[in-house]
Amino acid sequence: MSSETVIKVDSLSKCYQIYNEPRDRLKQFVFPHIQRLIGHEEKKYYREFWALKDVSFEVKKGESVGILGRNGSGKSTLLQLITGTLSPTTGLINTNGRISALLELGAGFNPEFNGRENVFLNLSLQGFNEDQISKKFEDIFKFADIGDFIDQPVKTYSSGMFARLAFAAAIHTEPEILNVDEILAVGDAPFQQKCINRLYEMLDNGVSVLMVSHDAYQIRSICNRALLLQSGEQVLFDRSDKVMDAYIGSTSNVHIASEDERLQEESVTDNKSNMNHQSLQSDFHVTIHNPTLISNNIRECKEVKSLHSIDLEFDYQIHGDFDENISFVVNLYREDGVYVFGATSKMRGIEEFSPAKYGRATVKIPSLPLVSGKYHFRVAINDARGLNILAEAVPICHISVSDDFRAVGVIDIDHFWTHEVLNSQS
Repeated sequence: MSSETVIKVDSLSKCYQIYNEPRDRLKQFVFPHIQRLIGHEEKKYYREFWALKDVSFEVKKGESVGILGRNGSGKSTLLQLITGTLSPTTGLINTNGRISALLELGAGFNPEFNGRENVFLNLSLQGFNEDQISKKFEDIFKFADIGDFIDQPVKTYSSGMFARLAFAAAIHTEPEILNVDEILAVGDAPFQQKCINRLYEMLDNGVSVLMVSHDAYQIRSICNRALLLQSGEQVLFDRSDKVMDAYIGSTSNVHIASEDERLQEESVTDNKSNMNHQSLQSDFHVTIHNPTLISNNIRECKEVKSLHSIDLEFDYQIHGDFDENISFVVNLYREDGVYVFGATSKMRGIEEFSPAKYGRATVKIPSLPLVSGKYHFRVAINDARGLNILAEAVPICHISVSDDFRAVGVIDIDHFWTHEVLNSQS
């Protein structure tokens, strides 16, 4: 990472005018001019909404910065301002280098044109000449992998084919700055893996990345630093691990599931766990089966003693072809939604696993340091880098933990006490 600054944002704010009725726009356009002419105080026919307020940060060359925040916090607005598709109300933005933005895949594509024509049009608008586009087209065509559909009108494309072509076109513009807004999960799982590998190649080649995501693990894995926004205001800009912790703390879910809800959730775990990651455009998908908690040689245990060992095992099946390695994930939640713990095999420094058509993964916890309460788990299978979720199962393995009243809170932290008598001092 270089010390050269490629993005500098200084006191950036964006305000929108919100009108209650369409005719108020006309009033705002006409009446204030008349009110000024006759010496009356100007009246506003709109209310102000500040999507961003006084945001400042810098991005260095070759640095990756994540943007975190709840829906409506101003993340996408910030990316659009930096990209140049929006103008700021106040503040300054300085960028140094060619920007490629993955804000909305296919923005600017003409549905009546075929894929080839749209690629040529898209790249020509970014300043490439015909010879340069012709050389890039073969790489884009190969990456998108949509075959003869490249010469069909894009209005006939499935959503998966559209995403493939749009993403391929966007990443082949040789950017020095890449702005990414929640669109890494495009197409089926093998194509998602290809997109993520391409992103890492760009990072290795010194491209600066500004990425919006709700996935804290994704931010931690890819980004050096991160920015946390809340209601348009800057909360924290620091190392990605510190910002991730602050974000997770701000989004804790306090809903307490009823016993009926838990039973219903458990009964549909297999279906629910894989529907979001099963492609309608590909035969490839991964399913998780039989998550089982084991303690004291008791399978499917529902109660466990604090500080006792537990094993959590689950089976998986890979449908179709997948030539990448995989990693495993475990998360632990208190039943009121408090996120207690999460780790991946990659985070533990374990080499990624070569996938089997049928396999079993087990995470062993030698001592479960929980205090009395009710908890549940989540397990998942990710790609080798831990970014692309191939399958997940949540909530699973609900357990009740009992203790000897050694501590209160969430975890029982190992500790000891000392005591000494001090002489009184006058």
